[in-house]
Amino acid sequence: MSRFAGKVALVTGAGRGIGAATATELAKGGAALALNDVDADRLEDLAAGLRGHGVKVTTHLGSVMEEDFIRAFVDDATTAHGRIDLLANNAGGGPPMTPWAEFAQSDFAHFRAIFEMNFFTQAQLLHALLPGMVERRYGKVVCVSSISAVLGQESGSAYASGKLALHALVSSVSKEVARHGVNINAVILGNPPHPSRTPDRQAYLDRLSHFDRVGRLEEFGKAIAFLLSDDASYISGAAVPIDGGLIAPRLNE
Repeated sequence: MSRFAGKVALVTGAGRGIGAATATELAKGGAALALNDVDADRLEDLAAGLRGHGVKVTTHLGSVMEEDFIRAFVDDATTAHGRIDLLANNAGGGPPMTPWAEFAQSDFAHFRAIFEMNFFTQAQLLHALLPGMVERRYGKVVCVSSISAVLGQESGSAYASGKLALHALVSSVSKEVARHGVNINAVILGNPPHPSRTPDRQAYLDRLSHFDRVGRLEEFGKAIAFLLSDDASYISGAAVPIDGGLIAPRLNE
């Protein structure tokens, strides 16, 4: 299948998890890739594997928390590939050495850093790439959010707030650019595999899922790839759950 042949995709947080799964689906579909991560080894390992699909892959090591890096990343990727057609705006989570805490007990500098990582990083990258997409009258963007944006998260208010801010950004900017051939959507992820999740926490999430299990990475990657494809040409400004039903949880044992 070559539904992304001739397209160039930029993926942040690509070294593992959702980012790697999305990059894999895009490469299978024939997209050239500009991949970003903060871990050089996992980034280069992924790129080497994806080149086996016969696509051009460039790697861009650095943190999207840094504005100067975002500018350099976009410039380098555009120089290497000529343009960027697709954006998987995936990087997020928590900055290193920045603890999560209940809001009233939190250090507000930590709250700000977590919020910025989950909102401003994606907003800045979108802001850098969007003018080119509008000018070429083609672009597909997916911003990665979380069920925490919808349900809230104890000791995770900064993360939840940053993700919810993405929804407002997507629903607003999508109205401005759809007439210029650009689709922007968000995905609300729930219960993907996560290396730091405890067994008890995983079991709890699985009980809430309609499927009694954790989501598979390829399930998330394929759904995001769909929204980045021309098959999703009439979807705009949406926040699409990929969550095994956790937004409508099973409350009866």
